[in-house]
Order: sequence, then C-alpha cells, then structure tokens
Amino acid sequence: MTVSGLPAPKVARPTTEPPYRGRVLVVSPHPDDESIGPGATLVLHRRLGDPVEALWVTSGVHGDPQGRNDPERYIAVRKAEAEAAAATLGLGATEFWGYPDSMVVTEADLAAVVERLLDVLARRKPDVIYAPHPGEAHSDHHFTSLAVVQAHRRALGQVPGYAAHVLGFEVWSACDPDWAVDVGSVYETKLAAIRCYGSQLEHNDIPRMIDGLNRYRAVLLPPGGLWAEAFVELT
Repeated sequence: MTVSGLPAPKVARPTTEPPYRGRVLVVSPHPDDESIGPGATLVLHRRLGDPVEALWVTSGVHGDPQGRNDPERYIAVRKAEAEAAAATLGLGATEFWGYPDSMVVTEADLAAVVERLLDVLARRKPDVIYAPHPGEAHSDHHFTSLAVVQAHRRALGQVPGYAAHVLGFEVWSACDPDWAVDVGSVYETKLAAIRCYGSQLEHNDIPRMIDGLNRYRAVLLPPGGLWAEAFVELT
C-alpha cells in the first residue's frame, strides 16, 4: 500500500527587503493605516530608492468617539497628522479623498470608488500596491480592499503597460500571509510615524498594540528577527 504525505501548509516567505520593487502606491482607508500596517516596509522601499505615494480614502472624521471636536477642524487635524506621518516615512505625493468613514456603503458606492481608483492606476501606473487584506474586520478596511482588487483587475485589461503586484496588509485582523518582511532595522521609524497621530493615541495605545502583532509575526523570520510585517498576495 502506498501512503502519500498530507499537503504541506502554506508558509510565509521571509525577506529582508520588500517582496516587489518599483513605484509604490499605498491605499489607506484612514489616516494612520498606512503607518500601522505597512509603514516599516514603506521605509524599506524608500531606503532602496523606490518612490512611494499615498492615497487616503476617508477623512477619518468619525475617529472622535466622544464627538468633542468640530468635524471640519477634526478632518484638518487628521490630514495634518497624515502629512506628518508621510514625511516621517519618507513618502512622496499624497492624495486625500475625504469620504466619511464608518458609513454603510452600497454597490453604487463601491462602483464609484473603483472608477476613481482605476483613474489613479492609469495615471500613476504603480508597480506595487499596498491595501488592507480582505479579511480585515473593520468595514472601511474591507471596503477598501474590495475596491482596490476590483480596480486592479480592470486595469490589467484596460491600462496599457499596467502590471502591478497587490499586497494586502494587516492592521486589526491577521491575514494568512505569503510574505514576512523583517523590519527590525526601520521599526523605530514606523513607531515615530504612528506617534504623529496624536488624535488617535488619545483613545488607543496603538504603538503597544501593533508592536505585539509585529513581534508575533517575527516567528515567521529566521532566528534573531524581532519585528515583521506580514502580507498576503491579492492577485
């Protein structure tokens, strides 16, 4: 009798550099997700000379749970925090769409955002896109992931020369990762970017929480690795 082995589980590939190189676009649901999720990997891109641009889908206006701030002022604060974080990470061009966050969205809303993203992909032609992975529990993160993947698939057939890799990042929900990037050499820069978001640190100790996730992900690295950011292929 022949006994065959069970299928091997998927194991994330460890790397000390970003999985893919070239022009980078990070699509962030809220101001802060670009730093909390792939922030350190974005710094690695910049150290290697890759241009990195950022797009924020929502304004984060509902990130003030007690409603203590004037909404327009609060939007301005969160935008200023995002600009400061982008400068800390070394990012280039930034774009803010300003949609309200934590809203019920419809198929029509999704279609409209996909159209805008398709235009961005046609104009910028990124080689690498970072977006939340679709298993993120937050509705805005899940929506952003769906929109990016749909826009990417359309761009593959409609935009000449477009051939980006799309990687899903973690913020509040773990993914089933394909990659584990050793980010120990730049981790302090990531934490510095997160600390730009004083409006959010009033409510949550984000540096401590994400430090726990990134230290946990280091189990995917060779011995000696201290922090890792995990990514799943979305294409």
